Amino acid sequence: MRWGPLLLRRGILALLALLILIGGSTVSHPQISSAHPLGNFTINRYSRIEPDPGHISVRYVLDMAEIPTFQEMAKIDLDRDGQVTDHEGADYLRNKVEELKDGQFLSVNDSPVRLDVVDQQLTFPAGQGGLPTLRLDLLLRGRIDKMDGAEHHLYYRDDNYRRRIGWKEIVVKPGKGISLLNSTAPQHDRSDELRAYPGDLLSSPPNQEEAVLTFELVGPGQEISAAQPAAAATAPGPKSEDTLTSLVTSHNLSLTVIVLSFLTALGLGALHAVSPGHGKTIMAAYLVGTRGTPKHALFLGFTVTLSHTLGVLALGLVVLYASTIITPEELYPWLGLASGGMVMAIGVWLLVTRLRRGQPQPHTHHHGHIHVSHSNDDWRVTWKKLAALGVAGGLVPSASALVILLAAISLHRIGFGLLLILAFGAGMAGVLAGTGMLLVYASRLMERFQFHSQLSRATPFVTALIVLVVGLVMALRSASQAGLI
Repeated sequence: MRWGPLLLRRGILALLALLILIGGSTVSHPQISSAHPLGNFTINRYSRIEPDPGHISVRYVLDMAEIPTFQEMAKIDLDRDGQVTDHEGADYLRNKVEELKDGQFLSVNDSPVRLDVVDQQLTFPAGQGGLPTLRLDLLLRGRIDKMDGAEHHLYYRDDNYRRRIGWKEIVVKPGKGISLLNSTAPQHDRSDELRAYPGDLLSSPPNQEEAVLTFELVGPGQEISAAQPAAAATAPGPKSEDTLTSLVTSHNLSLTVIVLSFLTALGLGALHAVSPGHGKTIMAAYLVGTRGTPKHALFLGFTVTLSHTLGVLALGLVVLYASTIITPEELYPWLGLASGGMVMAIGVWLLVTRLRRGQPQPHTHHHGHIHVSHSNDDWRVTWKKLAALGVAGGLVPSASALVILLAAISLHRIGFGLLLILAFGAGMAGVLAGTGMLLVYASRLMERFQFHSQLSRATPFVTALIVLVVGLVMALRSASQAGLI
């Protein structure tokens, strides 16, 4: 086989891989692909400060997505029967309200203001996979003595769940007889008390945890109006029941339901593999296509499935038993960093190999002629590299798969949940293996054509650079999410 066509064939494969890379080469974030608008892991907070003559009111809303609600249920459903009784709800609400009050600080003119509960409401809107979400509405009020027409300085801070990701909004709404002079918090409510998250802000939600404002009285003191009851809680965004949800929560696990659930999870895994933001897809497809075989593609698919499944199970254990040590959303960036680092290490190794061995080596024959030879071994994919790539590709588990597992656990169907997780991973691996095999056969087809190009001699380095760049992007994004850069 001529060296020129071989290099050009690799160059075309590299170009194909680069095009896929442009479409999506980063690690998926836990917020993606979930029923809750901000993600299954989020804990969202809303505070509306309402200065009135003689008192300050705070409307406080807490919205927990599926996974933190699952964790919180251990404190609510004490008899573990899957139902929250009125007694259990009241006990939880009493303790939780005091906890949330302790996490807030309000002062007027540098004097702390004690907040008392005027109204409270706890509801559980339906979430993904049959799991509930949690919504807690509070109306708090603190009295202020000796208010006159002078300026008053108010400071408010919410320290609840500072480590958790989510929507953090503070709004100011002055009452009658109050003139707001300045405020670091807006007067416009952007989320309707966490009922409707604006789509254009989901990628960069507000992160306000304190507010400073100045106000004054503009008229005679008004009578303190009776407290208005908390607005009826609704689900924070659309939460439609999908096919898998209805199957997982089916009362009768017949053979038909199990088969349909398996096929649905298989399809979701396949969609997860091809969706934007998955560097593992391009990495798997490209390296398998480099002197790979169908056996390499199948092996890589199996490795990704095993790595992904173990990752989901490990994260499930964190949710169940270790969330007080590290929260799942804090763990995700570190997994992404490890995945990106492994891919980057493979890229560096390939680049060094190309630099050392990729150049043609002259050999002198006994007739005095010089022959330029090339080692085909430099192009071969080793099982060790494939295994490392498969582990890196499946290291970051999907939040959707975790929700499926937790939903099955909440229904005491652990075996069924494990089956669905395996199906999810198999669907993802099937796409990876299929993409790899497609490139393998495309490579063999192109070997029939004869091309010549001096520029194609650079393609050995392009292949290594693509691997290195993908790993670097994955690592940098994960390091940013972890707060390292």
